Amino acid sequence: MTRLLTFIRHFGFFLLLSVACLSFPQKSKAAASGHTISPEIRQLLSALDSLLVNTPDFIREKEARLSRLRADYNKAADIEHRYWAAASLYDEYCAYDSDSAMAYVDRAQRYASILGRQDLVNEMELNRSYIYSATGLLNEANESLRRIDPDSLPPTLALKYCDRMLFLSTHRDQYMGVERDMEMYSKMVDSLLQATARHISPDNPNYCWLTGWSNLNTRENARKAISVVSRIVDSTDYETRGNAMDAWMLSKLYERVGDEENRLKYLVLSAMADVRASNKEIASLEEISAILLKLGDLEHANSYINYCIAYANDYKSRVRIGQLARIQEQTLSAIHERLEHQAAMNRLYLAVLAIFLAVLAGAVFWITRQNRALRNSRATLNDANLELCERVNELQSIREELDVANSKLAEMYESVRADARELSESNETKEEYIANVFSILSGYITRQEDFRSKLLRMLKERKFDDALRTVRSPELSADDIKEFCANFDNVFLRIYPDFVEDFNTLLRPEERIAPRTPGHLTSDLRVYALVRLGVTDSVGIAKFLHCSVQTVYNIRQRTRNKAAVPREEFAARVRALGRPSF
Repeated sequence: MTRLLTFIRHFGFFLLLSVACLSFPQKSKAAASGHTISPEIRQLLSALDSLLVNTPDFIREKEARLSRLRADYNKAADIEHRYWAAASLYDEYCAYDSDSAMAYVDRAQRYASILGRQDLVNEMELNRSYIYSATGLLNEANESLRRIDPDSLPPTLALKYCDRMLFLSTHRDQYMGVERDMEMYSKMVDSLLQATARHISPDNPNYCWLTGWSNLNTRENARKAISVVSRIVDSTDYETRGNAMDAWMLSKLYERVGDEENRLKYLVLSAMADVRASNKEIASLEEISAILLKLGDLEHANSYINYCIAYANDYKSRVRIGQLARIQEQTLSAIHERLEHQAAMNRLYLAVLAIFLAVLAGAVFWITRQNRALRNSRATLNDANLELCERVNELQSIREELDVANSKLAEMYESVRADARELSESNETKEEYIANVFSILSGYITRQEDFRSKLLRMLKERKFDDALRTVRSPELSADDIKEFCANFDNVFLRIYPDFVEDFNTLLRPEERIAPRTPGHLTSDLRVYALVRLGVTDSVGIAKFLHCSVQTVYNIRQRTRNKAAVPREEFAARVRALGRPSF
């Protein structure tokens, strides 16, 4: 028996050691090649996360500035003042709302024509080409630039003309998938950059931007430009759109010389400036997502790419949406691979537990047989020789010890079985959840393809009015939202089946909420389902449910008034629902 127990101990130690070795986290490709995220970058990413959480505050500040500028525009007494007010509104809108920016370009250009100022007309045409390029209307942007004679422009507008040509060229490359390595831009753009670099002075707001681009043609020039550009960039507070552009330009220079650490650093600083300035036409956060995806930081990559997609949709940036979709697909694939690896490890744990249970079952069977043999021997010895009574008593003591050990083993067996059942249920839930998510995504893609095909057919048949009515029809989005809510309710209630009952325990008995349809949540319950998932910001909840922020605020206010717990603890108590307490 001692040998058996020794064997069980050694075998259990061997199994645990094997599982520990197999489950030891594998190094990612980035870590294996020496590219890791430094503590400085980690700290900057944490600061960027904090800024993203406070995005609604920055947007409110942006809207307040826009309101003041619109008030100045409405109060303008003459055409010239109206022009400058409209130009200021364009500057504030150009990276925030493409439609509003284009509207004020039209107004400002009309005022400039009335004033007879061809230089101002040309400047607004350059601004128009910027909006066209940023939103992916590349042919229209090219036509705007062709309407301008560059030889007739004053020096300041000549610099802006070069910037707009460069902006169009880079967006066209991105849209067409052109990869540039040794030659960073076309020869025509290069000649413009070299010409403007000789005339631009350090006090020009676009000095860092155009100086950086004009020195990207070779690594040697990029290395020389870094010292000039970094001195200006490091002296800024990273709060304006210009700061964001300059920091992004510095990151491109570092990328050109192969310094990935500083490239990522200034991309993060550029993204922080974009967030503070409430810019929606951004590139830095997109590049950060792609880099973090390669480095294996999937959580940050997924969070940032979702933020970029939301802003690209708001800004209607056709060029960026395609690239962002590719990065999002790669991120989701990487997350899926990691989940598959975790599932494989769970299956390994189950196999090890099954082997251990088999060994325990064999030990229990062997001990049971030994106990039976001992009882028979004791009866025989009692009948045969009373002198062996003392030895029989010792055997009885041994039997009692074995019974205790048997009971403990039985308890261990039941505990292991319970753990195995929980692991199996957890795996089934994960696999079913992944299947549901991908099924929903597939259905959405199919509906979008059907809608696109229908719209294309109408356009080919020149049924433009029907196509316009189809696009403006709110029924499609309403049906999508309804289906999305139904899918959300289904998935959420399968993960948290007791959510409604648990949530009602936080309300007064007379105020408890009962869903009208089994398996579906009410609007109030759906808002707090998102709070349970960690989405506590009313703006984020409103975007998720496609309703107004005021509606979400009213629901939360109304529900807190029904609470049976202190109002200030209500949200925290909701987030704790379904979690184990210790």
